[in-house]
Amino acid sequence: MFILMLCFHDVSVLSVAGQQRIRQAMTETPVAFFATLSSHILHEGQNQPIAFDRVVTNVGNAYNPHVGLFAAPVSGIYVFSVSLLSYPGHTTHYDFFKNNEFISAIYLQTPGAGQYESTSQTVVLQLTKGDDVTLRNSYSDEIVHGHNHTTFAGFLLW
Repeated sequence: MFILMLCFHDVSVLSVAGQQRIRQAMTETPVAFFATLSSHILHEGQNQPIAFDRVVTNVGNAYNPHVGLFAAPVSGIYVFSVSLLSYPGHTTHYDFFKNNEFISAIYLQTPGAGQYESTSQTVVLQLTKGDDVTLRNSYSDEIVHGHNHTTFAGFLLW
């Protein structure tokens, strides 16, 4: 078996027995975060970012738990994921924003008192260094369940 590997900046071309495969090399700047909401948020203001305050992972220190904002330390393709748990008897609406520009909406409705529902969403965004991403409350006076059931995560894909 003949193996040839050629490197061009951050892309590798691997040739195995006449078949070529392109493989992305590992990024030089690792970026990844995972944060949870430690307490319920009651009466959230309209368009207010959710500050996921319990940071479990923050490689690259790009997530700010005090204001709920991720700021891209390098340009690239990023993956973000959110999981929300409803507060019993409430309907909530949230939005992903990139640099104050709406990206996508998340809707969560609980059927009745004493019942819970969850939802999740993943977005893939091309960011330039300094771009920011937030998850915001769409309407005033919303409620979201805390106790580490509601989470926000992201990482640099390439």
